[in-house]
Amino acid sequence: MTETSTQLRRNIMVDLIAPVRHGLFLAITALICGILWAGYLATNHEQLHGGFEKQEAALKAKEMQQMNMEGMSLSMLTDKLIPQAHAHGNEGHGVKQAPVTRSGEQHTAKHQHSHSGSLAKDAMERLLRGHIHWMGLGILSTVLLLVTAFTSLKTGWKKTLGWTFGIGALAYPVSWILMGFRTVTMGPEVAEASVMWLFGPAAGLLLASLIAVFGVLLLETTKWHTNTIFSRFFESTSASGE
Repeated sequence: MTETSTQLRRNIMVDLIAPVRHGLFLAITALICGILWAGYLATNHEQLHGGFEKQEAALKAKEMQQMNMEGMSLSMLTDKLIPQAHAHGNEGHGVKQAPVTRSGEQHTAKHQHSHSGSLAKDAMERLLRGHIHWMGLGILSTVLLLVTAFTSLKTGWKKTLGWTFGIGALAYPVSWILMGFRTVTMGPEVAEASVMWLFGPAAGLLLASLIAVFGVLLLETTKWHTNTIFSRFFESTSASGE
């Protein structure tokens, strides 16, 4: 009887977890990626940080050269306009000053805007966030999928949550890693905008999944899941009893 009871319980657990098994697989994959990425950052920290610093120095040198060239062009233009202004004579026919272009300064400001004072440090921080988010979201997704497995939500919706949690947990940290590698060369804001195609959907999947699980738990706690409006999303009590 004991062996039969144990086997029965094991079968029940397997059946309960089956709808979210793919999500658990993706969540555990996210945890593995987080551990591997941490190892990569630890063993290649100096090379990565040094590479980012070289990129930042090269960009600053290029921008300074561009600003100097623009300054020389503006100086030559001013030297040319001043004699013309004297030739025209009176104030009524004076030559208007040419607008000073500050594109070089704007370009420099775009690349030098940094929370930490160094774009190289910002880039490394974003790479580190990839590890943090992989670990955190992997654990969160695993726990919430197990919670979902033990609810009376219909199998189809459990499978859907398995995909949304799993894909979100895997994709969201990747956007931070891509952002980190692009921070120095593109600037923080542009780098962030360049990964919104991945960042936005991944964050949306995770947020929608969290809201869905919260809603399921709330409906079951308040017994509203038996209401006609919500009962279509849940297994019927009579079917469970049978």
